[in-house]
Amino acid sequence: MTAFLHHLAYDFKTGIRDRSKLLMFYLFPLVFFFLVGGLMSSVNPNFGQTMIPAMVLFAFMCSALLNLPSLLVNAREAGVFRSYRINGVPAASVLAIPVISAAAHMAVAAVVISLAGARFYGAAAPANVALFALAALLSYAAYAGIGVLIGVASGNNTVTILISQLIYIPSIILGGLMVPSAMLPGGLARLSLLLPATHCMKVLVGLGMPGAAPTPWLSMGVLAVSAALSFGLAALLFEWDSRASAPSPKAWFALLAVLPYAVAALIGR
Repeated sequence: MTAFLHHLAYDFKTGIRDRSKLLMFYLFPLVFFFLVGGLMSSVNPNFGQTMIPAMVLFAFMCSALLNLPSLLVNAREAGVFRSYRINGVPAASVLAIPVISAAAHMAVAAVVISLAGARFYGAAAPANVALFALAALLSYAAYAGIGVLIGVASGNNTVTILISQLIYIPSIILGGLMVPSAMLPGGLARLSLLLPATHCMKVLVGLGMPGAAPTPWLSMGVLAVSAALSFGLAALLFEWDSRASAPSPKAWFALLAVLPYAVAALIGR
């Protein structure tokens, strides 16, 4: 346990010292928040009702999709995982430490966004901080699970970037961050249920924000199952050494992570 905590503390510190991590944890999401917050507040006065959950979720996506997968792939290709294995570091720790470390950074970013959103843009603050924190934790777990799975299943960094962007860009457009899902046409609204962002926004707004929105039980279940399934598949597919040029056939099992969202798209809105 002591070794785990020391490793975790070291990884957390590198999140501030490493420029790429600092960019994805803080600079990019916070600059985006201040730019988009000012623009969207003037264009759409109702944006303030969902600004804080949307920008907190954006920070989570930057960390989990744009940083975490590449971090794992680069470490595996550089032989870092092999070194861990020689020194007796368990695979569970290799996967858990970057996730927990990033979660601590995301907590700081979420607090900054929440306070600054209410102070500078008059955005609606969470009505129930505890429930909002729970919704944020569930949302982060779902995205972190996907990020870890992408990093474990991808054969190289190019594939990692392509898969991450395939989720990241549609999430911003259709996931309810900029435009509420209720305003999407029927076909796009159902398609958006395939995206984790849609369910994250339903949970963040439904649990933590002011209003009489019904409890988003379906989205909560989807995110919980997604997180458990993604981390489980990542542990199953984890490899210590860099792969050969041909991808491992086992990597296709990662597609099972889509199942909770496919079911949601079929049975609900």
